[in-house]
Amino acid sequence: MNYKKWNLAFLCLVLAVFAVLASVNYFVDPFGYFSFQAGDYEAVDFPVDTTYYQRELKAQHVLHYSDNYDAYLIGGSKSGSYRVEKLQELDGYRYYSLYEAGGSFYEYELETEFLLKYADPKKIVLSISGGEVNYLKRNQEDITVKVPAILTGESRFLEMTDFLFMDITRSIDRLKERLNGKTYAELTPTGERNLSKYYQKIENGTDMEQYTREAVLDTFAARMKTLFTKDKEASYIEESLASLKRIKKMCDSSGVELMVIVAPSFISEMGKFESSYFRNYLNEIALVTDYWDFSGFHDIDLNPYNFYNDGHFYYEVADLVIDTITGKDSYPGFGCYVTKENAAQHLAEREADYERLQQEYLETGTIRLLGQEDESCLVKNETEK
Repeated sequence: MNYKKWNLAFLCLVLAVFAVLASVNYFVDPFGYFSFQAGDYEAVDFPVDTTYYQRELKAQHVLHYSDNYDAYLIGGSKSGSYRVEKLQELDGYRYYSLYEAGGSFYEYELETEFLLKYADPKKIVLSISGGEVNYLKRNQEDITVKVPAILTGESRFLEMTDFLFMDITRSIDRLKERLNGKTYAELTPTGERNLSKYYQKIENGTDMEQYTREAVLDTFAARMKTLFTKDKEASYIEESLASLKRIKKMCDSSGVELMVIVAPSFISEMGKFESSYFRNYLNEIALVTDYWDFSGFHDIDLNPYNFYNDGHFYYEVADLVIDTITGKDSYPGFGCYVTKENAAQHLAEREADYERLQQEYLETGTIRLLGQEDESCLVKNETEK
């Protein structure tokens, strides 16, 4: 009898522990999973930054509020710099940004399928960062880059239980953070990335120079060595192209316009992916669809003051991308509309630019970058945001 009582008591204790664990994780909601289910930004009572499950919030927002939008931006974290009111100048459409930290073609394809199924878009803008060729699927144990079950088609119930019964220390850490009064919201209600904290760091010329040196140029020397001495072959070029073909086919079949943009990249970041293989990849993209290419070795990408770290550009660069497409503004060498007819010439010019800089590097051990006073610096001091 005592044995049965002890078993029953132990079972009750285990159930109580699980109930407490689930309750704490549900009410603290350390990654916002439960708070995001309605897709309502206004109902979220904490500032959402990149440590939260932004992908879930964005997917749920599309599911519940797609009537508010005509078009969508898909891309990695770099595309977070495109502001929806600026995107609207492309065509007058109401945009929502689905930018993701660590985006990949695996995810872009799932998002396209999701949008076509639930959102009835008129247009999808796909912004390619460049680094997608180096990975296809991020570590799904990392909540900040995990693809939600609502996109993958996996069990929503199992996903929910994972969040209910996760390590309680995550809730404790998040609760401490909130009690300390963290107030920076990195995500805006229309999905863009809030860059205000980066602009606050460059309030005057001295601060901007110091910040850029520390945040943008810290990997410059090592990346230049890779860029100009190694012809690095990427791991997922074929898979990325296959996904792009399927995205294009889905859009065409649904009567949805697809615009593809290859985004600007600071030359330091290009050390991660630029190669003869990457240039061939750009040529292959032109066989799938026309696209705008803003990457390359032009002045904008050679000026570190246009970037808030070595992988991301300020609003002004994103604005110039849109202005170039619409014809409102331009900068020499920045932006080329690539088709299968002109791709070979465009990429030959890109290769010539690369070889010119490679020669400079081999002779001097570095390359000359452009500065704050150069016309290519789009981010001016004391700019109000």
